Amino acid sequence: MKKSLFISALVAFVMMFCVNVNAQEKATGKAYEDLKKQEKVLDKDLQKKAIKEARKEAKKLEKEGFKTPVGKLPLAKQLETAWEKQAELDTEGNPYWYIASSRAVGGNQSAAALQATNAAKIDLAGQIQTKVSQLIEAKVANDDMGQEEAASLSSVVASSKSVISATLGRTIPLVEVYKTLPNKNVEVMVTIGYSMQSANQAAVQAIRKELAAKSEELAKQLDKLGY
Repeated sequence: MKKSLFISALVAFVMMFCVNVNAQEKATGKAYEDLKKQEKVLDKDLQKKAIKEARKEAKKLEKEGFKTPVGKLPLAKQLETAWEKQAELDTEGNPYWYIASSRAVGGNQSAAALQATNAAKIDLAGQIQTKVSQLIEAKVANDDMGQEEAASLSSVVASSKSVISATLGRTIPLVEVYKTLPNKNVEVMVTIGYSMQSANQAAVQAIRKELAAKSEELAKQLDKLGY
């Protein structure tokens, strides 16, 4: 009899426990779905804006005579992707991508595309240099680094654009359109993207190499800042 009562009590406890767990899971699931809904609304809003702006820009470029190279996505779709990338943020609300655009004129499409891409990469390097300079200067301001060391570090960072440009890996092509000019030359417009996190890490590593060539102590100071 006692054994039967014990089993009944145990079953009742287990059932109550399961009910509580299910209730918690349902609450968690609902909260998660609410969060996902908010994210979807945000994504839809950003996507809606991106599509609207992309179509507007596509019409403008088409009026200028720009076309899409064979094998590439339609002009409007390329622009839509580029606009969406610009709207992407990381978990801290910062832009997720560096984006750069450039136009160039060449004797043929390939030459013009190469010139435009190189110019866009230089633009990216400038953006990265500016951002990394801001990050390092902010860290230096909160550190007990000596004035002379801080000045040397800032000097190397300020002249690091070409170094950063050389470290850029594979950029993501977002837009490539072209038009043939009256003189038969070709004008190409490109837009490229690069992950901000990857770019910043590569830039700091490149700057550290430059510092190490001048002074290993300076390189260690950069390490001390937490990069």
